[in-house]
Amino acid sequence: MTSAVVCPRCLAQLCPPDLWNSQYRCPEHGEVSPYRAAVSSREQSLHVLARRSTVPVWLPDPMPVHWYVSGVGWAGDERTGPRASALAVAGPCPLGGPAEMVLVAESPGIGLGARLAGIAGPDPEALPGVPEAKVEAAGHPTAMWPVAAPSDRAAFVGEACGVWLWLVLWPADAALILLEHLVLRDVRDAPELGDRSFFGAVSEHLTAGPLTAR
Repeated sequence: MTSAVVCPRCLAQLCPPDLWNSQYRCPEHGEVSPYRAAVSSREQSLHVLARRSTVPVWLPDPMPVHWYVSGVGWAGDERTGPRASALAVAGPCPLGGPAEMVLVAESPGIGLGARLAGIAGPDPEALPGVPEAKVEAAGHPTAMWPVAAPSDRAAFVGEACGVWLWLVLWPADAALILLEHLVLRDVRDAPELGDRSFFGAVSEHLTAGPLTAR
């Protein structure tokens, strides 16, 4: 079961394709890639996403201690396939309490990462200056620039495998986890990662809208 399709930029309900238009349309943002999130059978959804996605499906490997996968989401329709993937992981914050991190890979213009980061989108502005974090993505050192996100979260953006890579963390103090050597693998290239992933409570940051069977 998944959430009903909504706009990746504002979560508004979409007008479906019809005889005059082959794309989903948002009342505010026009033609968009429809976004949905898995709310059950998340393991199966992750495997399907890994087979169909046109962008990486990033998963920390190894997972931070006591962290687990908390959500799977994607944006795209049957014609294009997923053009954005979002994987949420959750666990203990370095300073205490619960934390969550959403990893987004998306083609330019989708706007999913910008919405999660709490900024106007769909894409980040120019990334000047020195990056403040670095991760390893698909075996390559990847610079990450901070984004001026709301105070309840921290957000970073970079580029990996030719598309945007977003890391959004709640609360903002959870960004301390990036001081560790965070290694990201693409589940498309390593399907065994999905088999050994532990799934926990459903992410509230990825689900939106009423449910629909799928």
